[in-house]
Amino acid sequence: MPSGVKIRFIGHSCFVYEVDGCRILCDPWLSGRVFHNGWDLYSPISTTMSDLDGIEYLWISHEHPDHFHVPTLQSIPESRRTGITVLFQATIDRRVAEFCCELGFREVRELPPEWVRPSPDTVPGLEVLCVPAPEGNSWIAFRSEGTTVLNLNDCGVRNAPEAASIRRRVGTVDLLLTQFSYATWVGNPDQRELRESEALDKLEMVAFQCEALAAERVLPFASHLYFCHPENFFLNDGVNTPSAAVRFLRDATSAEPVVLYNDESYEVGAPHGTDEACRRFDEDVERVLAAGPLSLEDPSVGADDLAEAVEGFLVRLRDDAPWYLRRMLGSTAIRLWDWDRTVRLTVDGLEDDPTPELDTDVALHSSSLLLCLQHRYGLDTLGVSGRFHKPAGGDYRRFYRFFRPGLIAMRGEVVGIGYILRSVLNAVLVRMGRRSN
Repeated sequence: MPSGVKIRFIGHSCFVYEVDGCRILCDPWLSGRVFHNGWDLYSPISTTMSDLDGIEYLWISHEHPDHFHVPTLQSIPESRRTGITVLFQATIDRRVAEFCCELGFREVRELPPEWVRPSPDTVPGLEVLCVPAPEGNSWIAFRSEGTTVLNLNDCGVRNAPEAASIRRRVGTVDLLLTQFSYATWVGNPDQRELRESEALDKLEMVAFQCEALAAERVLPFASHLYFCHPENFFLNDGVNTPSAAVRFLRDATSAEPVVLYNDESYEVGAPHGTDEACRRFDEDVERVLAAGPLSLEDPSVGADDLAEAVEGFLVRLRDDAPWYLRRMLGSTAIRLWDWDRTVRLTVDGLEDDPTPELDTDVALHSSSLLLCLQHRYGLDTLGVSGRFHKPAGGDYRRFYRFFRPGLIAMRGEVVGIGYILRSVLNAVLVRMGRRSN
């Protein structure tokens, strides 16, 4: 039965939740490339912020640029920002909240992890529940008119204790929105089997979520992208399309798959032409993959600029990580494709190294290394962009450990003994199946 709750799908992970005239815009990324020019949308979005009339609330799940897309937020006319309340999880660093305050939104409300009304004057009966998740993520549930919509976005819930906790808090799920394909580095060019395995794992994750949360309907989303750079285009050879997700879910679950094409609307519980939306997405995927990678070429970083960036990184590392953790870092061998040589990073600096590429810890372009050196979020961006290789003879973890403390410190957490113990505990819980990796 139609519910009165409507979803207007804008594209990728962006949609508008609407009930009784109240509209909440979620995770808008409307145009442009993200993640170090590594991602683009395979289905163009025609909607602009000027087209989205009557938006009263804007919810942002986390800081990744396909969810917290600064150019899209800046494209909202200043006169309209004063009428929009931003909803965001409560964080230690408050970077997103403070940025939105500076943009001049009416209010930035940091949500507690409990059912609340978006504001006192909102639609009676409408409540939201926003709960933080690992790695800066969060999920949100909307409850109104006896209908519950749960948006897991990138939270990757895949074990029974997590799902049971969510179900206790949310109750019956009328519509589940969740990611359906991989969206990060998965293997080198010759490791397609890893990507196919990861793609299947994603579909099995969605099926698990549907059954564990007793979802009546599922909308596969937040994966309408392709790896568009010449350095990562190979990653597209195993991705799931919406039609592949629908076929799998129809066989594996009792939930009804619902696929919406860009700018298509759906009233929860009403009939919908999912197969036609899948056909249109299939055509878009076929078109961009046939065209090949975009003509993108990054300028090579000069030796002096890279040395300066290393110096700045090491100064920041002393702030981000205690002395005993820095002593544990050792060194990492890095192959720079555009330099055609290897360098070694230590806590004392950068030096040339004779290690051949197959035995280095990571191989990438100098601009990607510069990204990691200059920004605390660089490691995360690099991983999601997929613009690197992990040579078989090296150990990527040696590279990862150098930049991980900055990513943790960026979120306002202290990197010390407690951080090390939590990391060990998390690894144990993942192995026991008590927590997702």
